[in-house]
Amino acid sequence: NSAWVCLAATVAVFIYRMTLDEGLEDALAWRLTLWPGLVLLAGTVGCFVVYLRFRRLDLENRRYTLASQVIHRLRRDIGPDASVRLELDFTPVDSPEKLLGKHTTPSGWEAENFSDPWFSLQTRLLDGTHLRIAMVQRLMKRSRTRRSASGKYKTKHRQDSWALLQVQLRVKAARHQDLALLEPEARQAMRLPGDVAVDKLQLGEDRMFLRTLVEKDWDAGPNVQGDAVDAPKTVVMMLLSLYQVLNYSRQLRQQAKAS
Repeated sequence: NSAWVCLAATVAVFIYRMTLDEGLEDALAWRLTLWPGLVLLAGTVGCFVVYLRFRRLDLENRRYTLASQVIHRLRRDIGPDASVRLELDFTPVDSPEKLLGKHTTPSGWEAENFSDPWFSLQTRLLDGTHLRIAMVQRLMKRSRTRRSASGKYKTKHRQDSWALLQVQLRVKAARHQDLALLEPEARQAMRLPGDVAVDKLQLGEDRMFLRTLVEKDWDAGPNVQGDAVDAPKTVVMMLLSLYQVLNYSRQLRQQAKAS
C-alpha cells in the first residue's frame, strides 16, 4: 500500500511540474518541487524493491489466526511458568526445497508433490504432559499439454491441496502403565469433526501420536465460514480424544492397585 501511495504522489508532483510555465512564480514552483519529487521517486522505487523481495514471505491470514486461536483455547491448560515454542514457516508451499518428487500419472499429467511443515507449537501442560502440535500442508501441482484438432497446443494446470494435523503427547510412563497396549481403545475414543479422518495413530510406553487428514478447505476462525473445517476446534478434539485414553489408563492402574 505504501508503494502505491508513493507512486501516486510522485505522478501527481511530476504532472504538476509539467503544467508550469516559464514565469517567475512557476520557475520558483519548479525548483521547490524538484527535490520532493526526486525523494518521492526514490521512495517509490525502494518500496517496490522491498515489496517484490518479500511478497512471497506473506503468510495467509488463517495461518496467523491458527497459532493465536490454538494458544487461546489451550491457555487454561498451560502452566503459568511454561514456555511456548512456536515455529512458523514463511516460505510458500511450492518452494523448491519443499518438493518431494515428480511423477507422471496414468492419465498423462506431469505432477509435482510438495510438503510444507509450516506450523509447530510445543509447550508443557499443567499435569506435566509435553504437548506438540503441528500442521503440514500438502500440495500436488499437475500440468498436461495436448494438441487440439486445430493443431494448437494447449496446457492445462490443476492443483490439489490437503492438510495433516498432528498432536503428540509425551507423558510419564509410571502413571500410564501398558499405554502401548491401548491402541484399540484409543481408536474407539476418537471424536473428530465429520470431515476429518484419522490418518495415523501410535501409542508407546510414554507417548501418543495422532495425525488426522483434512481434505477439505480449512479455516482458523474465530468465526469459520461455510463448510470449511475448523482447524483450532479439530486440534482441541484431537487432544481431548487422546486424554480420554490417558484417563482410561489411569483407571486401569487404580483398579490394578485396588485388586
